[in-house]
Amino acid sequence: MTGKVLYPLIAVAALLAGIATQHWLASPTEPILEPPLHDLAGTPHALAEWRGKVVVLNFWATWCPPCREEMPEFSRLQQELGPQGLQFVGAAIDDPEEVRNFLKDNPVDYPILLGDERVPHWADQLGNHLSVLPFSVVFDRAGTPVAIHTGGFERQQVIDLVRPWLETRP
Repeated sequence: MTGKVLYPLIAVAALLAGIATQHWLASPTEPILEPPLHDLAGTPHALAEWRGKVVVLNFWATWCPPCREEMPEFSRLQQELGPQGLQFVGAAIDDPEEVRNFLKDNPVDYPILLGDERVPHWADQLGNHLSVLPFSVVFDRAGTPVAIHTGGFERQQVIDLVRPWLETRP
């Protein structure tokens, strides 16, 4: 083989090896454990409460403009698609008092949960490799993560992502 053919093949092989290595390193080697979560009243909750529904778990914070922008649409989608089995759950990565104050002026139609310092790590384990907000994870009706979305969610993006899972009945 000549250099004109051999070098591109080596480059492609190196690229594929790098991608495979990155995927292997990024794959969780231990189970993803859900940290303790509670609502604003202090009542503990777990995602298992919504088994049988398609859950969109949205990690957000009050200081995050794209997070705040997508929340009203999440409320509308909760009202529209909730009867079909969709459930939004917000996981606030923020000071509880800031969350309370924000929700007084900006109520939502889905549960908002708080956790401790383990919540950002949980988001990272679920696929938030950039550790950014907003970050959302879609869980199927059995509670298995099936899709992730980094950044602000537009209405149609949410619908397109959850539709196949909503059509799957238990």
